[in-house]
Amino acid sequence: MLKKLTKKLMHFLSKLTVEQEDVVGIDITPSCIRLAQLDGADDKWTLTKLGYKYIEDDKGLLSIKEQAGQYVNKLAQLVTASKITTTNAAVSIPVSSAIIKVVTLPLMTEEELQEAVDTNSLWENAVQLADDLDEYSIFWQTLKRDTNANQMDLLFVASKLDDIDHYLNIVREAGLKPVVVDVRCFAIRNALELRKDLTKTKLPLAIVEFGAYENYILILHGDAPFISDIYLSDKDRNLILSDNPDAEALKRVTDRFSMQITQMLSSYQTKYKIQPIESLLFSSSIPVINQTIEHIQDALPNISVEVFNSIRNVKVPANLKEKYKAEPNPSVFSSVMGLATRKLDVFGYYEYVTGANNINLLPNRDNVKTQEKMKFITRWLVVLFIIGAIAFGAMTFLSGQVETEQLDQQLVEFTDLEMERNIQQTILSDLVAKKRELEGMLEASKNLNSNQGFMYSVLLSINASVPPGVALRSIEYEGGNVITINGLSLNDQNILQFIETIARSNFISKSSLLTMAIEEIDKKSFKTFSIRCILAPQKPAMSQEETNGN
Repeated sequence: MLKKLTKKLMHFLSKLTVEQEDVVGIDITPSCIRLAQLDGADDKWTLTKLGYKYIEDDKGLLSIKEQAGQYVNKLAQLVTASKITTTNAAVSIPVSSAIIKVVTLPLMTEEELQEAVDTNSLWENAVQLADDLDEYSIFWQTLKRDTNANQMDLLFVASKLDDIDHYLNIVREAGLKPVVVDVRCFAIRNALELRKDLTKTKLPLAIVEFGAYENYILILHGDAPFISDIYLSDKDRNLILSDNPDAEALKRVTDRFSMQITQMLSSYQTKYKIQPIESLLFSSSIPVINQTIEHIQDALPNISVEVFNSIRNVKVPANLKEKYKAEPNPSVFSSVMGLATRKLDVFGYYEYVTGANNINLLPNRDNVKTQEKMKFITRWLVVLFIIGAIAFGAMTFLSGQVETEQLDQQLVEFTDLEMERNIQQTILSDLVAKKRELEGMLEASKNLNSNQGFMYSVLLSINASVPPGVALRSIEYEGGNVITINGLSLNDQNILQFIETIARSNFISKSSLLTMAIEEIDKKSFKTFSIRCILAPQKPAMSQEETNGN
């Protein structure tokens, strides 16, 4: 389960990095340098950069090595004129500089296969190279596993490091960073990504390059490519480079060329037992492309021959249309357009895709991938950190707002409570002052005797009966056995408690509520009351003295 989840995660990261990679395609031939950059999303492509410069006084294939300075200058001019912003470049090398084979081996697990590759024992036994393996840059990929036959097919592509370095040095000295090195035939094959109309069916498809420097046929069927050189003499090469070649001579050259194509197609169909190949894409840099195509089509009547226009379905901005249309032969852009679709593929996305569209012969590609992988991870960590910081800041701000609102609410409540406390404190102070006044009055009446003593006892009894929350305003006595008590209370319950307590006094025979009203004092509501008390019958003075122990 963990292995499956890891694989899915890697596939997601691989696809994500591939979509975000920005690569410029650089196609270097002896006669011209071409540059292109694409922007693709959902199989819809837009040409964003396009440029080319022809090489003066080219001397054939060796001119790239002999006149490297001129190529560097031309490429640097192209980069500047085209306003290239990325430094990552995909570069092609000639088919003549590459060894391409499909190797059939006994079925092995991925671990066994990797061990055989790491020890070089696999290639020493399966592929015969002219020089030591250390002198080559090698790319391989599993194409097919056949468990029934207990065998597997590997794509093996190699090129000598010296041959690759000639191209890489030109690109580096022009200020770019090579991240992909492809073989020209596979670069053209990758341009099929821009022509989905040609790859809708599973029928085999052939690509032919015809020119002064490269001549070969590439047959695509399933995942395994087949490639074979087509011979062209030096005399024929010089002829097709002419602006106005002899028509009869050109027809003889194309007839010989077409004959070789027919033989190779027939051999391939017989060997792999496939349907006849009905479509042939023609790529060439020669100026007489229309005459050549006519002759080849006549020589191959059962095959549809088409000049490979890789830009046909690509959106071309107005500022690049003139440059694109200036070339009468659109197939000259096939290789550079295919290179422009390439990606460094730091997480190995194309390993999940398979086929010949992810070949990379860059000698130090593992180090470059590691560097780009770290850049990608660092970039996303920075993005995630910024997002996290913004989210944390937003959460902190919102939390602070909530806490501020809560504190504001609590402050309002505190202010209200403080005001209430001050009011109650004022009332309490008044009550305490009145209580002290009454106590002073009672204290002054301690020396009363006879009836005055009885009234003194009544006052003490009334004073002792006052519950908390009740303040007496006045005690009225106009003679007889009736006393009226006027006061102030916080609530009804305190008044009732006061009446019940007085009624239990030995000096009061009965107490009852006369009146009760609400009075506003300092914006606070209080209960005012009047209580009528019937005094208990008085004992004779002598009896009172006896009761008091006198």
